[in-house]
Amino acid sequence: MYDKLTGLMTPFHFYESAKRVKSWANRKGQSLAVIAIRLPEMSDDVLVDCARKLNSELRGGDLLARMGERTFVLLLLGDEEGAGHLIFRLANTIKPKLDFSRTLFSEDETLIKALDRLGV
Repeated sequence: MYDKLTGLMTPFHFYESAKRVKSWANRKGQSLAVIAIRLPEMSDDVLVDCARKLNSELRGGDLLARMGERTFVLLLLGDEEGAGHLIFRLANTIKPKLDFSRTLFSEDETLIKALDRLGV
């Protein structure tokens, strides 16, 4: 369920949890945003530290997963503007420099399609 190195959700656990969050958001009329986070080459120690810092910046209900060797994905309640504010905050607190991209996760699409639009 959790990545052995970073402690973040694995893709399978992320997809299962995202289904529940999306269902809740749809019922409440809440927006969901997806942020792809790409990390540069780094040692495992720096990767773990980066994951820990990212995780500490999240609110309850946000989901963070390690989707690939150097790719994390974050699902959060909020719109693209809110995602932009979070990216700004993360970019200014977490070093090394990370590459962020975001999109709105629409009510009628699958998470896989949203991630595909982000190149994940």
